[in-house]
Amino acid sequence: MLILGVADNHDAGAAVVEDGVLLAAVGQERIDRNKNSGAFPWGAIEAALDKAERRARDVDRIVFGTSFTPSFLLRKMPELHHGKKANGSQFDYLLNLYITYQVALRQTGLHLFEVEACQRLLAARMRDRGFEKARVDLMDHHQAHAHAAYRSQEEPVCLVLTVDAMGDGQTCTASVGRQGQLDQHWSQSGFAAVNTYYSRVTEWLGFTPNRHEGKITGLAAYTDPPPELLAHFRKQLHFVGPGFSTVNYLERQHEGDAFYGALSAWSKEQIASAMQRNLEHAVTAFVEHWVGATGVADVAVCGGIFANVKLNQRIAELACVDSLWVYPNMGDGGLCVGAALAAAERPPRRLPSLYLGPAYKQSTIAQELNIAGLRPEKPDDLEARVVELLAAGKVVARFDGGMEFGPRALGNRSILFRPDDPSVNDWLNKHLQRTEFMPFAPMLRAERAQDCFVGVEKAANAARFMTVCFDCTPFFLRTCPGVVHCDGTARPQLVHEADNPKLWRLLELWEEHTGLPALINTSFNMHEEPIVCSPHDAIRAWTAASLDALSIGPFLVTPGAG
Repeated sequence: MLILGVADNHDAGAAVVEDGVLLAAVGQERIDRNKNSGAFPWGAIEAALDKAERRARDVDRIVFGTSFTPSFLLRKMPELHHGKKANGSQFDYLLNLYITYQVALRQTGLHLFEVEACQRLLAARMRDRGFEKARVDLMDHHQAHAHAAYRSQEEPVCLVLTVDAMGDGQTCTASVGRQGQLDQHWSQSGFAAVNTYYSRVTEWLGFTPNRHEGKITGLAAYTDPPPELLAHFRKQLHFVGPGFSTVNYLERQHEGDAFYGALSAWSKEQIASAMQRNLEHAVTAFVEHWVGATGVADVAVCGGIFANVKLNQRIAELACVDSLWVYPNMGDGGLCVGAALAAAERPPRRLPSLYLGPAYKQSTIAQELNIAGLRPEKPDDLEARVVELLAAGKVVARFDGGMEFGPRALGNRSILFRPDDPSVNDWLNKHLQRTEFMPFAPMLRAERAQDCFVGVEKAANAARFMTVCFDCTPFFLRTCPGVVHCDGTARPQLVHEADNPKLWRLLELWEEHTGLPALINTSFNMHEEPIVCSPHDAIRAWTAASLDALSIGPFLVTPGAG
């Protein structure tokens, strides 16, 4: 059976699963070049079907990974929804009212009428685009998150936890996966809104909510949180078994100015540190509770809050946790995969890779280079030439193979640099027009992980996709200071030869040449744009950033190659 999974909220996307095998997955933002795009994902659907070498007429079933978020009205008039998100505050009275409305719908059972109306609307929309034989279903938002986590890891019995802002009237769930089935034990209403707490402070500090939360996590490492400030944040969020404290959104609008106004006495670093520490206290208590309640110590997590790599480190460090799996596209962008895997009833299985997006033929790349007026070389050993450039201190953009699915660049759409320059955070971030306090991440062969990081065993599979931080060993601190954050941690990508043979060989040659186990890996994109998708995107971004070299397909381009 051929199943198309679709996410049509913010960070929209599409995935194709056939007979339980994930063939393709693409985020809409990579296609329309609009960060966190909430446009209906026609572009992503087309790209995913092309990757899978299938067509609309082949699809047997379509499953949307969220049911009544967005609501029928917002799906009917998407410009209302996405226009609002694109302009002004994300946390005004209308959003508070919308959350209250969604929670009330679910609590009263009236959401079933919304679900039915949305199903009819979406079925008609898909039929109009050639999906004539496909049955169209809607899946609960948190079920799609939970299935994405459970069915992309290999433990037969697994505790599955989801935490995000609000989807289909809920914030959090706890389930146990066993024998291919997922049994939900508990759920909490959207009034907990753990993500919204973090995003609201992100906005208050002058950053863009739903986009720059990672900057707050990076900033938090620069100081310890004042106890008074920790207590202040605890009023907003804390663990109340079995879940979290809740917020009355209609009242929050009136008390918000006083609550957040009290932060003005503290520095940005102190605020970020207190917020991060409070989040860690609340969520790790949530994890401990459910490990104890279920007796299941292998944990899989999904939902936007788990984009927080420091939080994930704290979870992995819990004595009660045997292993941690973080589904790599943990936000709403991953709902399409969860919906498709659940519909296929795929048993738990290790995710082989995330190179699930468009790949481009050599002829297409050559044509784009010619249009740009570039005259590349085609080395006999491209990886060896890239290593020579990196060893000489050059910044190399790498474009190769299938595009990664999710928020992380994993080597196929990455910018690479040597990791032993401790000043790199300042000058390279400025060069890329990024915030200078944000740390760069290392990529290295998986065989070197235990030499470089402490406690990596519990989350080694998750670290294939850069979703967990670890404390660095003295060896790594000494050899690779350019990828170590001020708190002595790093967020690695562990590269397995089977996942990406060419990238693994590049890293092997790099260590043979320099003695250094890692390279800097940062996303290949222009400032505030999504990661590049096509050869055209790559050439444009490389030219705009004035980087030293571009490794694109089998070709190598350096300045003056025109």
